[in-house]
Amino acid sequence: MTNKLLPALALMTLIGTGAPAFSEDDPRALMLQARSMQRRGGGDDPKGAAALYRKVIALMPGSSQAQLRLSEAILESGDLEGAVAPAVKAAELDPRSGEAAAHLALLRYYLSQGSPGAQVQAARALKRATALLPNDAEMWTRLAEIEENEKDEEGALQAWLAVGRLHPFPSYKGKLLYEYAYERAVELAMKRKQYEARREAVLALCSRPNPDQRYLRMLEELARDQVDAGFLGHAEESFTRLAQFVPQEPAIWENIALVQLRTSRFDVALATLEKAEALHTSMRISFNIGLCLMKVGRLQEAEARWKALLPSIQEAKPEDPTLALPVKVLYASCLLMEGRARDLLDVVRTWPEAATNAELASLQAQALIQRGDWKPARNLLREGIQRFPKQDLFKKASRIPPGTFEEGMIFKSESRGALTQLDQEAMAVLWSEFNAWDKCLAAVRAARRTGPVRNVDLLLLEANALESLGQDDQAMTVLREGQRLDPANPTLQNNLGYLLLEKGGDLTEAARLIQAALEKEPGNSSTMDSWGWALYKQGRFKEAEEALRKASAISPYSPEIHKHLGEALLKLDRLQEALDEWERALAFVFPDRKGLEKQVLDLRTRVARNRSAALAEAGPVPEPDDAGADDDGPDPL
Repeated sequence: MTNKLLPALALMTLIGTGAPAFSEDDPRALMLQARSMQRRGGGDDPKGAAALYRKVIALMPGSSQAQLRLSEAILESGDLEGAVAPAVKAAELDPRSGEAAAHLALLRYYLSQGSPGAQVQAARALKRATALLPNDAEMWTRLAEIEENEKDEEGALQAWLAVGRLHPFPSYKGKLLYEYAYERAVELAMKRKQYEARREAVLALCSRPNPDQRYLRMLEELARDQVDAGFLGHAEESFTRLAQFVPQEPAIWENIALVQLRTSRFDVALATLEKAEALHTSMRISFNIGLCLMKVGRLQEAEARWKALLPSIQEAKPEDPTLALPVKVLYASCLLMEGRARDLLDVVRTWPEAATNAELASLQAQALIQRGDWKPARNLLREGIQRFPKQDLFKKASRIPPGTFEEGMIFKSESRGALTQLDQEAMAVLWSEFNAWDKCLAAVRAARRTGPVRNVDLLLLEANALESLGQDDQAMTVLREGQRLDPANPTLQNNLGYLLLEKGGDLTEAARLIQAALEKEPGNSSTMDSWGWALYKQGRFKEAEEALRKASAISPYSPEIHKHLGEALLKLDRLQEALDEWERALAFVFPDRKGLEKQVLDLRTRVARNRSAALAEAGPVPEPDDAGADDDGPDPL
């Protein structure tokens, strides 16, 4: 039997023929008359309306609409508690009616205001209403209030987020409702350490033009915390949004650039630093610009930058004393990379640190070798071996046999060749530090042509250069050569094992090599990452997670580690954690970044679908306590 109201045309016909306005046994006519008597229908007799609704219910006991309107009329009469029973019945008769669920939820909510014990029922009713009416901001707001009263912080957080997403503009407690909702969400998310919720709320508060200064401070705090947590891509997004509102603040642009520097995106960082410098000049900004210029291969511009900084760092009270030595080391390195050994020697010898700093001493030794000043080069190398035994160049010089190191009448050519090879290998290392892998490879091969390979370090460097240039097969050949030269070298074992894993080689051999390397260097994050990846390849996902988490604790800014950890977590069906790790990795530049971007998009979609499916499966929250209550009986509270 239908519950629809009498069509307007039929009603007009009745009126036009002189028939009575309604019939005592016509439910539709009774409903119309009762509706007109309600206050919400323009009338002033809610008790009379209630009496008519009861007649309809007697005629149509299965009418959810009649029960709902009866509850409304009783409420208009001032009987809040009496309105509950028919509201419960209406929801029971039509469990998919959002209107009925919302009406009952509001009744429960109002009753709970004077009775803390009734808040559980109110929360249940409001959850049912929000499930049926997910776009009703009032239902979510009332639910958030109840959840906060009940000390359910997680429930309140999710409810306030739902309110904020609906972006309602009515005023609430002295501010716009959506702003209040997101403010509460930020506070609760920070308390519960819910990063994604906090990020969503803060970014939403700063999404409109001219946000409140408090929201901008929240955004800055979020950005700094994101840096500390390793979400560098998110931190850059937050700082960039902050810069939209205060574009004339150089410190914000500098912070953006520092994130870009940390993620090895030097060309982008350079452009950002130039924006900061246009607003404010500082020694730190100029230093970072010089570093970026070297990283992108613009050596002449970098040299000019270092030369311009020298007077500032040599002042009695420089702006940033910590930069004095790095500026000099980078200036000297830049000159050497430009092939200007003579200029390097002329500049460095005037500095007090020339004889006391290991890096400056090694660069001078290289310059002397490049100029063919063999005797002073040997003298400086001997001194460096004694004073700086851990510095790479001097450590390698100490391994040259004494008979070869010292130049005699017979072994002059062999001795000079050994020193030249030492310099060429050092130049290869220098080029690798600035990611100039083609020049690094050229220097390695020049070193190999100059003399026999004396240690596996040169081969490791060559393999790294080849891998970076996408020549993996050649890299494997070089690593096999290194294996014959020094099979127990832990770095070689790790690098060879990892390349075998990546290129589908013998998994057993790869795991054995990496495990042997890890036994020698248990604190090496690269080797721990390789071991975790080997465990992953073996299907031992939980053990892989444990190893990769150890690696991440040692090197929190490694994109490869975060990528691998995300893969392991995905296999363990911990989708949100996997997504978090991949989000951390995406801040960096690495060879297969584009592939990971697609995986992240797919995983975000999968996470969202899973959440929607879980909500749909849960369905509306039932009202078990009140189901079957009599129409006019007292409502159990």
